[in-house]
Amino acid sequence: MDFFEKSIIKLQNQRQIFHSEDDLKLSLAFIIKESNPEFEIRLERPVSLEMINQNGQKVIVRAPIDIVVIDADGGTYPIELKYKTKKANIEISGENYSLAGHGAPDVGRYSFRKDIYRIENYKSKNLNYKYGYVLIITNDNQYFENNVFEKDNFDKHFSFHDNVILNRFDLSWNYSTINKDKYKLNENNVWCNINSKEQHWSCTKEYFYKLDLLNDYVISWKDFSKIENTTFKYCLIKIE
Repeated sequence: MDFFEKSIIKLQNQRQIFHSEDDLKLSLAFIIKESNPEFEIRLERPVSLEMINQNGQKVIVRAPIDIVVIDADGGTYPIELKYKTKKANIEISGENYSLAGHGAPDVGRYSFRKDIYRIENYKSKNLNYKYGYVLIITNDNQYFENNVFEKDNFDKHFSFHDNVILNRFDLSWNYSTINKDKYKLNENNVWCNINSKEQHWSCTKEYFYKLDLLNDYVISWKDFSKIENTTFKYCLIKIE
């Protein structure tokens, strides 16, 4: 068990719930530093990554990594976090947690894969890379229980329900389900509105990346905490 896995266990013992993703990020960074005082911690460290659009166009994107841990030898451990919640009001020890209802699990599934891609991309550009992580904590059972692949959803290829293998090849959004009376492919292989020429949201900005991975990943969900009628689970991907 390495320092990050130990940190998650310690986090579970100290915090059952978080106000936001920033709250999670700061709490986790504090525990890592407290348990490993020789480490340096950077939050929201900006990096430049090469991304490829679905139509083959390459773009350089400057974006932050949530946490970068630096060991005494200069080795780096980039960490990406997701905290996806269903709307809830929970009180613990006199502290009220009013959780946002994030919804949009299709975008959440895509973003989880994108985080893995970004860590792999970081790995290929940094000689001092040791290993990285992608961690999601959620009380939304749509992520860990719903097999949207079998339901033939628009986001079926991004499903990361429990025990599935996340295939390294990105099969993109399931455009077989798109409304062909409203959208058609243009000359740049982009889905656009027939009347307005406006691009479909999945063909814009960060939702249009080709996210081929270096490896397949086995998805495993574990209990993080149980509070009243709310269960939080987490999925951890280690990228070696």
